[in-house]
Amino acid sequence: MVSFQLRHNLLIAVFIIVIIGTMWLLIELLSYSLIVIQGKEPPPLTENEIVSQEVSYIEKIDNFALQEFDVNQQLSHFVQAKSYFNFKNTPALLLDPRVTTYNEKGEEDYVLTSERANYLDSGEIKFKGQVNIHSNTGVTHKMNTQELLVGTETDDLVSHKKVTYLGERAKIISQGMHMKAKEDKMKLIGKTSINQDSGQKILTKDLYIDQSDGQKHYYSKHKTTYLATDNKIYADGIDMDMRQEIMQLLGQVKILQNSGSKINTKNLVVDQSKGNEIYRTKEKIRYQSKVADIRATGMQYDAKNQKIKLTGGVVGRYE
Repeated sequence: MVSFQLRHNLLIAVFIIVIIGTMWLLIELLSYSLIVIQGKEPPPLTENEIVSQEVSYIEKIDNFALQEFDVNQQLSHFVQAKSYFNFKNTPALLLDPRVTTYNEKGEEDYVLTSERANYLDSGEIKFKGQVNIHSNTGVTHKMNTQELLVGTETDDLVSHKKVTYLGERAKIISQGMHMKAKEDKMKLIGKTSINQDSGQKILTKDLYIDQSDGQKHYYSKHKTTYLATDNKIYADGIDMDMRQEIMQLLGQVKILQNSGSKINTKNLVVDQSKGNEIYRTKEKIRYQSKVADIRATGMQYDAKNQKIKLTGGVVGRYE
């Protein structure tokens, strides 16, 4: 009788535990579902949580500061960070780094800032994420990259990975970058896409950006494709004055219209100033459509209003 009563009590206890466990699981699932439905994200990690997720550090220094000197014992770099973390088998981590470079006279050349960087054993600093470069000329370069190395000997800035550069009224994406920060000159390496704020896209390769002496000069000698709303244009290169909003599509140029018509010419100027989209050239042109084959010497094409003016000895054949 006692054994039966004990067994009965155990069954009741197990049943109660199962019910409580099931209710707890349902509550957890319901809470998770509410978070997903409401689109809530978990709170951002603290700096220490970020570091602890990577690997445990062996040393931490707050308000980190380090001076670097060249072979002539002149100050070349001043490295600052909100926090410095030293690890056993991985590069040191800098949070909110700020690197100032100096010229031979001890004057500031340029300043780099970012949210994160690694301090390598070679003495190089590898920035990650969004990087701002402030030149002593007043020019500011903004970019986002997985890797940006600051050289200790040349002071050149190098990236061998994808770079998104925020240019003048455009976002430029390339496969790498080499920058001479002291000269405000850079080369965006590999396949390059210029996505203009006005909606046009330019595809080219190895784009040079020269912002020295107040310029906004972008150029490439490689094959270039210009994609606009109603036209696709192929050229042998590109030269852009981003201040004047004027570009030149260099060499042999072919314009393919959405209507199926095509225009062959050379050295086409694209005027985007004041919101315009005007193509012009003084070179010989050939305009071909389904019903016409026209040759001329010179053209002005208002692409927004789809109006073409052919000049200089116009000769046409119509079907």
